[in-house]
Amino acid sequence: MFNIAELPEDKQEETINRIGGIIFQSVLMRVLPMLSEEELADYEKLLDNNVSPDELMNYFGEKVPNFLQIVAEESENFRAEAAETFKK
Repeated sequence: MFNIAELPEDKQEETINRIGGIIFQSVLMRVLPMLSEEELADYEKLLDNNVSPDELMNYFGEKVPNFLQIVAEESENFRAEAAETFKK
């Protein structure tokens, strides 16, 4: 849908990172309210320590039982919204 493969390599990576960032923000909006105050404090410590995105994903996977489902739903929401935008 995004024709990423047709872009130059540097633009491919930039586009993928941008899309991933948008989806991750949507996931955060749903996940953060599910965490306890203690878990939020732990999350902030992870951010302060500049952990990798993989470590953050693992943390949420441990703390939020349906985390992967939320990621899938937000990915699909993004795809649907992008498809609608391209139609216009």
